[in-house]
Amino acid sequence: MGTRQFAALLIFVVGCVASVTLAGEVGPAAYQIVEREGGWQLLRAGAPFYVKGAVGWESYDLLRRCGANSVRTGANKAGLDRVHAAGLTALVNLPVRGERNKMNWDDDQMVAEQEQRVLQTVREWKDHPAVMFWAVGNELDWIPPGVPPSPRLWQRLNALAAKIRALDPHHPVMTVVGTGRYEQKIQEIARQCPDMDLLGINAYGDLAEVTESTRKYWPKPYVVAEWGPTGHWQVPKTQWRVPLEETSTEKAQATYQRYTQVIQADKSHCLGSYVFLWGQKQETTHTWYGLFQDGLATESIDVMTYLWSGSWPSNRAPAVLAVDIVGHPDKARIYLPPAQACEARAVCYDVDHDPLVFQWDIRPEVVIPKDSYAGGGEKPAVPIPGLIQGDSAARIRFVAPPTEGAYRLFVQVRDGNGHVGNGNVPFYVRPEARPKDRTDSSRSGRKEPEHRTGASLSGSPILRVGG
Repeated sequence: MGTRQFAALLIFVVGCVASVTLAGEVGPAAYQIVEREGGWQLLRAGAPFYVKGAVGWESYDLLRRCGANSVRTGANKAGLDRVHAAGLTALVNLPVRGERNKMNWDDDQMVAEQEQRVLQTVREWKDHPAVMFWAVGNELDWIPPGVPPSPRLWQRLNALAAKIRALDPHHPVMTVVGTGRYEQKIQEIARQCPDMDLLGINAYGDLAEVTESTRKYWPKPYVVAEWGPTGHWQVPKTQWRVPLEETSTEKAQATYQRYTQVIQADKSHCLGSYVFLWGQKQETTHTWYGLFQDGLATESIDVMTYLWSGSWPSNRAPAVLAVDIVGHPDKARIYLPPAQACEARAVCYDVDHDPLVFQWDIRPEVVIPKDSYAGGGEKPAVPIPGLIQGDSAARIRFVAPPTEGAYRLFVQVRDGNGHVGNGNVPFYVRPEARPKDRTDSSRSGRKEPEHRTGASLSGSPILRVGG
């Protein structure tokens, strides 16, 4: 074989290997954001790519089977390898500290040292096949208890984004912000961050209003980098100032509505989203934000499966419509005497006719540390033994704790097929409380069923969508 023939063959082989690498996604894929037909679109290796993601660190194989294609995670090899092995992409949180973690944006040396750490992280992982986006910080303007951020914050982040883009032009760069003082903040970012490719938004009950402001003031696209149930700071509170948590079914309904009416409905600027949280964590309660409880999937995972894939799971989680302490219809002011005998009930159903198992417990209200951020420093409350009678039924008797203070009555409803529903009701024990007249339906001779298997739920938009 002549020299020219050998060179041509070598070029052909190298080209084939490169094609196989790209097709098999062994090497990094190039991402770019383009403006088309009055809107924005994310491209992956030249093909349209819509982000269907979750924030989390576990059960990536299940996440992929549910129809997702991305996860928001940290910048480390073990995590990125797991993301790639599951066939997912990653929004990578870079190690950028903010003022709540003692960062001083006026200290040039401190800024330069952080910049070098971040750029080294980008150099190390920019060729990893899981990487899709870089996130330069998360809610760095939030400094408990509401201290204004440095006026140099956005300029510093923009300078860092420009250097990341120069180092790695194949993965778009954003910063992620929360919704505090949002209209003012989004205008500041629009003026001071021209080198950000897109914006990441963390929003919950105010998602619709926030995305509207984003389209108005931010000249580029965005992803919803964190969203989910109504936040604990956004719901009604009891008279002793603790938030009223939605049931797992109410959260699933809100999840469906926010995705279809806000995220999916924005065809011009929204490139996709990351639902929170693909896991379980303590924040206000141990059930507020996690899509799992004790490793079991909640109804919101069923909803996201439908929204991502177009199909409902073959077996679905039980629905919890309400949790009540009998005789106390106003959940904002349930006061019980110490050691008072009470009744409680869970109104629920299972569309698959699965027999349901109930687990009840009473826990003290969690103490929220001063200036806590995102559950930091919170310790999950431990159940108080000996207060519940018949805790495996939909309707139970319990005795109020003997000590004055704030508590919650929790119920967990399992279907035996890897799914769970939950709810809770807060109450306050104080000596001067007196038993009240019972106002539930059993008083008038009507008894509303608490446990229904396979019954239709006329008030649930989720069930109507599911058939």
